[in-house]
Amino acid sequence: MEVFDVVSFKLPRKFLIDGFFLFLLVLLTVAVTSIYVSSEHTFYWWDYAGYNTATVNTANLFRESPDKAWRGVIESLSKEKNLLISLPLVPFILLFGDSRLSYILSVSLIYVLPFRLLLGAISAKLIPVYPRRVFWSTVLLSLLIPMSWIPTLRGYLDTGGCVFVALAILVYLQDVKLKSWWKIPLIGFLLAVAILLRRHFAYSAIAFFGAATLQALIEFIVLIYRKETALSSPKDKDGTVPFAYRCLFESGIKLGLIAATSLTILMLVAGDFTRSALTVDYRNLYVAWSLPVNDILTRYGSFYGLGTWLLVVIGFSAGILTRILVPAAAIFVSLFGVLSLIEWLLVLRYGYLHYTIHITPIALLGLSTFFWTTWLTLKGKVRYFMLGAAGLYLVLNAAVGLIPLKIDLSRLFMANFPPLVRSDYDEVVKLVEFLRKLAPNEEPIYIVGASNNFNANILRQANRKLNPPEGWWKLNTIGRPQIDSRDTYPLPELLQAQYAVVAVPFQQVLPTDEQVLRSHEQDVVKVVYDAFTQNWEIARDFQLLPEQFKLENGVTVSVYRRMRPTDTATAVRTLEAMQRQIVDRPGTQLDWISLHQSIYTSVNYSVSQESDNIYNIVTHPIKNSQKLATSFLYLGSISDKVKVTGKLNLPNKQCPGVVLRLTLWDKQGKLIDSAEMAYSPKSAIGLNLLVESKNPLYPLLEVLSSSKQDLTNQCQLEINNLAVSR
Repeated sequence: MEVFDVVSFKLPRKFLIDGFFLFLLVLLTVAVTSIYVSSEHTFYWWDYAGYNTATVNTANLFRESPDKAWRGVIESLSKEKNLLISLPLVPFILLFGDSRLSYILSVSLIYVLPFRLLLGAISAKLIPVYPRRVFWSTVLLSLLIPMSWIPTLRGYLDTGGCVFVALAILVYLQDVKLKSWWKIPLIGFLLAVAILLRRHFAYSAIAFFGAATLQALIEFIVLIYRKETALSSPKDKDGTVPFAYRCLFESGIKLGLIAATSLTILMLVAGDFTRSALTVDYRNLYVAWSLPVNDILTRYGSFYGLGTWLLVVIGFSAGILTRILVPAAAIFVSLFGVLSLIEWLLVLRYGYLHYTIHITPIALLGLSTFFWTTWLTLKGKVRYFMLGAAGLYLVLNAAVGLIPLKIDLSRLFMANFPPLVRSDYDEVVKLVEFLRKLAPNEEPIYIVGASNNFNANILRQANRKLNPPEGWWKLNTIGRPQIDSRDTYPLPELLQAQYAVVAVPFQQVLPTDEQVLRSHEQDVVKVVYDAFTQNWEIARDFQLLPEQFKLENGVTVSVYRRMRPTDTATAVRTLEAMQRQIVDRPGTQLDWISLHQSIYTSVNYSVSQESDNIYNIVTHPIKNSQKLATSFLYLGSISDKVKVTGKLNLPNKQCPGVVLRLTLWDKQGKLIDSAEMAYSPKSAIGLNLLVESKNPLYPLLEVLSSSKQDLTNQCQLEINNLAVSR
């Protein structure tokens, strides 16, 4: 009975201790999150608003129609950013409301809290003493790393993917040899889910496979050169060598099966997304986000503080040298950390806050290793001095990172990331209300500026916050193009705009901003700014209104109203000026550009590239009008003779017919040659037009009504295999 009493006493005591620490973790999570978010007074923008808006919209759709909501989630699987990661948050949003605080709390409790627990479990596999103490000390230590808070407090929910990467690592560390067969598909499944939730976790999967492969190679080398062959099979005639090769082969097969499992799941669940991820050159597409090495190293130093990195390096080094750490776990975690650092600091070099979630686990495990190695190897006053000094530093560092204090400390401490507060909140409200009254019928408003202080998304989010759900979207601000490597020339959007909102001085992303780009990547924004501030010809089609708005940091906002449509000659001259100023063609700009593309559609919506020089064009309807997008300018290189060919199709046989006109323009915007042809549903001819002149610059293909009136939806035309002879 005495033994039973002791056991029955100890088990509940352990559970009580675990329950107390879990309750404390939840309490601190709710408290810190609530205080921080409640201190903010701003309009969120870009990434800080994106998934918040998507999650709230998904929750509202589930409330109204679960069937539509599920269809929306399934359809999103083909996109780069899908809604799977928002699904676990939906019940929380439905239960506690769709406020910013409710959203951030849902991410903190559903994703971040389990992630902290998983890192504690990984630490217990790494440090082979007092597993419960190691577990909870690591979990509580994570609270002192501000970068474990800040991405979530800024609205990112990417930690959801980290949960599955951490689970994969934990499963692997429990059985590095993968002797249990079921762990192979499990790890593959976990890595696939992480990638499905957010594409950039593919780099975590690469680091995982790289670390596991290098670990197998290290073990192979050790077995080859080990003098003692105690692990060799007696049947091996050559001792260690055959056994080493067999181990390496088995490891390769197992890792290959994990990779095959991940790829199979990705193809089955999100085939289009996976094919796109494997074929799209994201490095070139996102080159604007890739910072110089010096900048990214400085940035990550400020994200954590150099003192933190010093403790991490000492922790891992001391843990390995003193052999405190479990060898297999230490090798894998170290390799995974090194590969992750190489990926994010040397190869990709993306500076956004949410990418720190790939690095924070390494920092936390290094700090935990430092504290436990110090505790286990040092004695007396030295031990307590080291632990006390390190603990005091982390507490001060956390305060510097999260509390809104403008203190210029040395790089030993991290940068300050206070709650977001706009001093010009009321002035932004006035601007939004003025624009709503100015453009009540969704007239397009071009926002000339794209900084973290002023951009189209801020105005849209402000309108969303200030007005009821059924009317918030009526503020039709144009926010793209913004980035040279990702976007296109801004001419079509500018031609469609009925108003232009210009902020002076020029508003661009700065190297010190949280949402950051590399320098000189916003010429597509600057060129429109110059058009208005330097009074280009196209700006004369607009009239400056007397109202002005004073925003923070000395920014003055003016509004222009369109007085007349921009004619083709002016559009051509404007494009030529844009091309002179923007030296390299924007990243997604095709050879054909739709001059009247609806601003409600995606870039290049009317034009698709079939191959290098072959295109397909559709005269899509322009939303909120009966007109079609019918003017297409060619930007590719041409000779003195320009021949345009293609296959024509009018899907609606009720259309009486169309006229296709090809004109040739020089850089002064002069029409120098033209040719026409008629086409009807009864015709059996293809597009074949020829124009010629000396020193031409732009061919313009137009689809016109045969009755000399604007084309309607009835006469939507498809042009396939469109080619320009050069």
